[in-house]
Amino acid sequence: MAMSRQFETILVVDDEPAICSLVKTLLEREGYAVLIAGDAETATYIYEEHSAEVALLLTDVKMPGMNGVELADRILRRKPQMRVLFMSGSHRSARDFVRISKPFTQAQVIGRVGMALERFPAATVQVTAAGIGN
Repeated sequence: MAMSRQFETILVVDDEPAICSLVKTLLEREGYAVLIAGDAETATYIYEEHSAEVALLLTDVKMPGMNGVELADRILRRKPQMRVLFMSGSHRSARDFVRISKPFTQAQVIGRVGMALERFPAATVQVTAAGIGN
């Protein structure tokens, strides 16, 4: 990972605490600061409190209440340059985003996060879990 990417803040949103914990651990090992939320409403609140620091929204697509796409739309209305990476257990794309599939490997998470931050500076990337899809 490029040194310039270390210490960037990533907001991770998933209704499964084990996934939030795993992704947080993986990203922190790479030098990222990580904020976690178990639902979109909490994520919105956390984002409002830390909007200046958050460089990437990494969110599950399917969640109770507001889903990840709706959450991304809400945040993108406030900060159009926000990078968004989706996680999904489904192979179907939400729109035309790149995605990482669940279950995923450490290398897939780190690789896709790096790609979202470096290659797509203001673009949206999607993450799913049975391999990486486009």
